[in-house]
This record gives sequence, structure tokens and C-alpha cells, in this order.
Amino acid sequence: MSFELLDSFKREEFITDLKLSSIFLENKEIPWILLVPRVENVRQITDLTFEYQVSLLQEINFCSEVMKNLFECDQLNIASIGNKTPQLHVHIVCRNKRDPLWPQTVWDKDMRKLSESERVIRAEKIRRALHSL
Repeated sequence: MSFELLDSFKREEFITDLKLSSIFLENKEIPWILLVPRVENVRQITDLTFEYQVSLLQEINFCSEVMKNLFECDQLNIASIGNKTPQLHVHIVCRNKRDPLWPQTVWDKDMRKLSESERVIRAEKIRRALHSL
């Protein structure tokens, strides 16, 4: 059985592939990326082998550093929540005291989406940073 990305992720802006995960931009005004491990039939981090868990943690750390360096973050939120999307994915969200939802959570809240040009620019900014390290 080969890995297949759920349709909900296919609608997101693809940034790049790391060794284990594909990285996508969440189309929200708050800087936000998703890491989706390319492993078939996993819903939770604990479904991964120990080696894949270590790899995922390394990628989370790497992407977190990139996001902190690119965007002003007062708080970096990292979460793996699969209630609505049952394919393992990890959110990395840069929160700022000046963002429109601070200090509330970003889950299921109305938030401005990026314009087409903002989305392309942000994705490219993150892509360049991920490849420059």
C-alpha cells in the first residue's frame, strides 16, 4: 500500500518535502504550516515507528526554528489534532500578541485568508528558509 494524501491537504499550498514529511501552508493570516508524514495509515504520532517518531520530532524542531526566525512569535503553538482530518499532521502556528485572535485559540475561528499574492509570497519565503539551512 502506498501513501496517499487526503484531499483536504491537496487543497493547501505545498511548500516542500522533507525526509519524512510534506510541508503545507495553512491559508490563514497567522503564519501557520502543516507537516504531514508520508506514512500510510497513521492517525497519531504513536502509530509511527520509534524511528519515524524521532524523525518527525527532528522535522518539527527544524520547522519551528525556521518559523520563529521568519515571523515574530510571542508563542509558537505545535499540535497534532486529528478530530476532523484523520491523517497524521502537525500544526506549527506562530502566535503574536498583536494577532487578531490573541490569546484565544485558532481552532474553528474565523480568520482572514491570505490573498493569492500573499499566499504565494509567504509560501516562497518559508520554502527558501527551509532550503537555506
